[in-house]
Amino acid sequence: MSHRERRMSALLTAAATACLVLAACTSEEGGEPTEAPEAPESASPEVIPRTWVEREVRVRTLDRMMAEGDPQEVMDNTGDLGDRLLETRIVQEGEAGYQVELDKDEWDPDAVTFTTHLDAALAEAMSSNEVTWCEETVPGDEFVRSYLDEHWEAFDTEEEYVESIEGYVGCQS
Repeated sequence: MSHRERRMSALLTAAATACLVLAACTSEEGGEPTEAPEAPESASPEVIPRTWVEREVRVRTLDRMMAEGDPQEVMDNTGDLGDRLLETRIVQEGEAGYQVELDKDEWDPDAVTFTTHLDAALAEAMSSNEVTWCEETVPGDEFVRSYLDEHWEAFDTEEEYVESIEGYVGCQS
């Protein structure tokens, strides 16, 4: 088969495929296009990055650290990187003291862009503070690592992870 014949064959194959797709999306009654059927959810599961899961555990653990202990002490223990938590608005200072903002829409949009700064500050907060409200007192970074060791790749959606993390931080698992 010559180059020209192969090219013509490829074009005809592409045209036939386009016709088949169009025919599959047309209803029998009115000839109007219909929506293509959605692929089953199991066909392409949502990929949840490990960094997202780790950040979520850290933020929710920090929130609980502040609720269980002295928020000022938690921030003081975090050192200079605590300022990053304030700059990114993950931690906000109000009349009642420091509070963790769980709504990511309230964070500084640049915080999402510069996640290495955000993650470094959260990592420092975990390594310099302890989880005191579960069975035994452990460093925050060990608490986070234990969650990841046990639950990484256990869930398919962010919602499932959030539910699991909330239970874990609440000492339910």
